[in-house]
Amino acid sequence: MVTKYFVEIVASDKQQLINLQKFELDLFQPTVKVTDKNELSIEGLITLEDIKKLIENGYKVLIKKEATTKTPAAEEITSFQNWVGTAEKNLKEAKEAKEKEGAPPPSSSSLILSFTGYLTAEGIDASLQYMATTLYPEITELITLPEKTHEKRTCRAIKIGVRNATPEKGLLFIGGVHAREILNPDLLVKFALDLCQAYRSQSGLTFGGKSYSAENIKQIIETVNMYIFPLVNPDGRSFVQSPTGDAWWRKNRNPNPGLQAPGVDLNRNYDFLWDSGIGTSINPATDIYRGRVPNSEPETKNVINLINEYKNVSCVLDIHSYSQLVLYPWGDDENQTEYPDMNFRNTFYDGYRGHPGDSTYREYIYKKDLDWYESVGKRIGDAIASVRGTVYKVQPGMNLYPTSGTCHDYVYSLKYNGANRNITGFTIETAKRFQPPYSEAVNVISEVSAGLLESCLVYSDTREP
Repeated sequence: MVTKYFVEIVASDKQQLINLQKFELDLFQPTVKVTDKNELSIEGLITLEDIKKLIENGYKVLIKKEATTKTPAAEEITSFQNWVGTAEKNLKEAKEAKEKEGAPPPSSSSLILSFTGYLTAEGIDASLQYMATTLYPEITELITLPEKTHEKRTCRAIKIGVRNATPEKGLLFIGGVHAREILNPDLLVKFALDLCQAYRSQSGLTFGGKSYSAENIKQIIETVNMYIFPLVNPDGRSFVQSPTGDAWWRKNRNPNPGLQAPGVDLNRNYDFLWDSGIGTSINPATDIYRGRVPNSEPETKNVINLINEYKNVSCVLDIHSYSQLVLYPWGDDENQTEYPDMNFRNTFYDGYRGHPGDSTYREYIYKKDLDWYESVGKRIGDAIASVRGTVYKVQPGMNLYPTSGTCHDYVYSLKYNGANRNITGFTIETAKRFQPPYSEAVNVISEVSAGLLESCLVYSDTREP
């Protein structure tokens, strides 16, 4: 296995930053920032050979640390069996104590309090099944998705809402798209458990300094559907957590028969400017390999299936790590509201996109939608900040370094390409690292859960968001 290094790459100007695309590196697009010297920097995970090439081409490369194949966080695991076993023991003791006092026994949903580490892929799947069949069958429905992964795993999501009711609006939350981002599937499982528990117990939810009332929770559950798909890429997560795997694996585990390397970057596989080459690669050996054709991967197809099957999906929130950002479309170029013909469907502009700062091309977005994204993004960011003061910056996905084939751009593009769907899309980049210790993960889960609940409140409002 080739040794890689976490680095910060410094470009002298915007054009040199954009020129990084030709090197097809594993760069963390949301980390772009302006340095004290008005240079531009971006973080990444690259080899010594990559570092040499960059230096030869005039870039500064600051090596932060070597990327070991295993990390403590990737091995900080709690199994589903341990979770249930410990929780049931605690529940039994609590019931006995309550009975001695003559008080009513606690709800079985007290089981939600017993997480002690990251769940495995199997544990996440078992948790969803347990929620739907044992804990909260009255307000949840297990969704088995049609496409099995390349390693033959079955993927599942969970629907939360009033049984046999289909409200006008629904929100789809997805996580675990990139294998190494192990925090976010656990975040979505815990978010689902908290939401269900609060509704059943007719209580509110408090995350640090941010509280939601019992009425808020009731309004959400009874007026919208939540579709939670916490682990899009279970093969990748299993590889990251395996003793013989790689903690920094990003892609899925497609063996890519006939090609020289496995894996497809699932967040470059969606059919939005897929063949543009903006922030993607046709080389399967890279971490940003886009796949053979758009929407080719079973994991991508499962997300699209949820969108197509549940017509009330009005918003998709794709949870990634890291950078503490709330991102919205577009990601291929800077936004503009004046020239409708300057858009991703217009082939006249092929080859001109992906160069921010020039006057040739910017991506068209409806002014009403841009205002909405800024307003709702701010609500989500403010809710996160209210928990413990963490500031998540709200901005377009572009952020100086362009991408294509991403989920939030794909779902929003359906409004423009004749698909007759009006779906908004956000990407939330959680935390300051891919794999924080679980003690810190608990804090991140709390603050981001507040942001997710805020998004639910937006759509539970009877007024058009």
